[in-house]
Amino acid sequence: MIHFQKIRWKNFLSTGNTYSEIDFTAARTNLIVGSNGAGKSTILDALTFSLFGKPFRKINKPMLVNSINEKDCIAEIEFNIGKKQYKIVRGIKPNKLEIYCDGHLWNQESSLVDQQRNFEQNVLKMNYKSFTQIVVLGSSTFVPFMRLPLAQRREIIEDILDIQVFSTMNIVLKDKVRENSEEIKNIDYEIHLLSEKIELQKNYMLELEKQNKNAIKQKQDKIDEYKKVELQSADDISILTQQIGKLNEDMQAYQNAGEKIKKLNTFLTKVQVRMNTCKKEHEFFEKNHVCPTCTQDLSDVFRNEKIQSGQSKLDEMNIGFEEIKSAIEEEESRFTKFTELSTEVNKINTTISQTNFQLMTIRKQVDELHKEISDLEDMNPDKKAEFVKLELLMDSKKTLNKDHVNLKKDRDVLITATQLLKDSGIKTRIIKTYLPTMNKLINQYLQRMDFYVNFTLNENFEETIKSRYRDVFTYESFSEGEKARIDIALLLTWRSIAKLKNSVDTNLLILDEIFDGSLDQSGTSDLGWILRNFDESTRVFVISHKSNIDDKFDRTLTVEKEKNFSVIVETVNEVSHALIG
Repeated sequence: MIHFQKIRWKNFLSTGNTYSEIDFTAARTNLIVGSNGAGKSTILDALTFSLFGKPFRKINKPMLVNSINEKDCIAEIEFNIGKKQYKIVRGIKPNKLEIYCDGHLWNQESSLVDQQRNFEQNVLKMNYKSFTQIVVLGSSTFVPFMRLPLAQRREIIEDILDIQVFSTMNIVLKDKVRENSEEIKNIDYEIHLLSEKIELQKNYMLELEKQNKNAIKQKQDKIDEYKKVELQSADDISILTQQIGKLNEDMQAYQNAGEKIKKLNTFLTKVQVRMNTCKKEHEFFEKNHVCPTCTQDLSDVFRNEKIQSGQSKLDEMNIGFEEIKSAIEEEESRFTKFTELSTEVNKINTTISQTNFQLMTIRKQVDELHKEISDLEDMNPDKKAEFVKLELLMDSKKTLNKDHVNLKKDRDVLITATQLLKDSGIKTRIIKTYLPTMNKLINQYLQRMDFYVNFTLNENFEETIKSRYRDVFTYESFSEGEKARIDIALLLTWRSIAKLKNSVDTNLLILDEIFDGSLDQSGTSDLGWILRNFDESTRVFVISHKSNIDDKFDRTLTVEKEKNFSVIVETVNEVSHALIG
């Protein structure tokens, strides 16, 4: 159990620079009174601020600092849990959080958020919400349960049982379901697009393959054409080679004509020289009768012999000369034939060379075409690139399909969770678990207030009220005093359930203005019953506008304004045991 000992504060809301302090252990029952705006409820804000860093009422944190002094806002609280003594000092302007355990300051190296979370989880064992349900019952929180519509009744019980988280989870879950549906829709769309892209890519690759086959066929046809040309050229070369062989054979018969012409021309020249000599000698003897050298007379017989002899020689030489000329002409004819044959051979050799070059070119082109066909058959770069694209598209589709399957699994889980988090789901099951205990406690509290009816709430928080004689009543059919008893019974039941649910107990209960609405004689009696039915360790603080009930409390704390600052005046009362005992 958490035993709260005392709290004090300064420069907090309407409090000035002097500490206001309340000892929680001084009296068992305490009344806090004061006029409107005096600062009665400041204790609530100081209490929750010192423990949780936030006020009880809906006040912005900066507004907690006193508007006159505007600095050094401090709230301190002391309590013990078992043998450990704790003190919390929290401030604004400057911000401060000091947590002491047995006089030793906690580690200040972690952030304020981490310190606060560690403090709530390991020391208080409760958060702000559960604290305000168990320790503080303010007028802003306490609304007569039976005056609320069914939906709000359920909200209160869910809040007390701390199952509002399921409603929050349901809201988050709806967002998750929507996001999941959108993701599935988007993935469906992406898968559809990818399927179309894959189909287009396949068609494109088929077309590319078709074009590839056509290209291979065209190249093969070209190779076949080249092969035909190659065979024809080879045949032509063979024929031309045979022609050259025949021509060479023919040329052998004429190849010595040139040499013979040279020799015959030499003979012809010699014959011409001798003929010229003979002609001169013949002419000499025909013209001269005296030797020009020795001046001797030349006889006619001698001259005639010389003339006849010279003429014979000339005739022979003329015959030889003509024969030589005829032989030269014959050899020149043979030489011309040789030249013609040689020219023909050269032409054929040129043709063979050109054909061979053409064959080399054809074979090179055929090799290149074979290589291109091989590349096309293996996988040309374009086809390979398109295949890589297709693989990437198919991998993306596989990934999306996996994501799609996982999202559908998530959707199934989310749908199951949605069913569980509906009002008719896990929350109703939890509520049904607590309903017997709630109804039992409600009736126990009603009987202790001498109100003997059977009050039952169902899982929709619709009441069934029966008298001893099984007459059926409604809440509105009772008097205001009887309604107050039901309200109080419900209030105490919710406190008990909250303590049971959160496994938290404290020595402190603060009731803020919950009796100020219509505290008549019956209400006074009910208040007395409440005060006398708490154990000795519980310290009850009632905040009220009414000061005429101070005789029912051990101590009265009056909050007043002095020079615009709130101060607390304490009075010890002589309590009437006839009212509370």
